[in-house]
Amino acid sequence: MSRYDWMEDARCAQVDPDLWHPDGSGSRSSEALQICRRCPVQRQCADHTARLEGDASKRDRHGMWAGQGPTERLARSGHVTRETKHDVILRLAARGHMDAYEIAKVAEVDVRTVWRVTAANRKQMGEAA
Repeated sequence: MSRYDWMEDARCAQVDPDLWHPDGSGSRSSEALQICRRCPVQRQCADHTARLEGDASKRDRHGMWAGQGPTERLARSGHVTRETKHDVILRLAARGHMDAYEIAKVAEVDVRTVWRVTAANRKQMGEAA
């Protein structure tokens, strides 16, 4: 038995594949969503998609999978964006009781990232003043 056997029962395999990758407008995405909601293998599809996409950014997620578009899948993945890490760095730096090495450890980034983000923030704040 293959780990892909579930795909034979997928409703998406029985309709127009263009439904799952609408061009820009997303005008047919509601049609795709209705099909996904009735699909007997939606859970397997969601698991498969999570394995495929891993911690990919929204830019690298495409189409409708398991009744979810790229934005919904990204939100459920727990993916931490670069902007989120930058926010953590700035918040910790503003507290003032941690050095760059401690901030880097907490934010799970290299210390050079801490230095770069805080320097860019100081520059931006200086320009805003």
